[in-house]
Amino acid sequence: MYVVCTEHLEQAIDEFVEVYETPPDLYELEAVSLTDWSVPTHCTFCQRAPKYLVV
Repeated sequence: MYVVCTEHLEQAIDEFVEVYETPPDLYELEAVSLTDWSVPTHCTFCQRAPKYLVV
């Protein structure tokens, strides 16, 4: 699972496919509400605010 900014979306997708050998599901964080999970404050790869969830 990756929580990423727009700049790192492609990198997260590439890494996901490399590890799991299947394309990930993509979600915009603004459109998703998860009850038992708090959105991280920064991208997996940098300090920018995350915009996408890659799972």
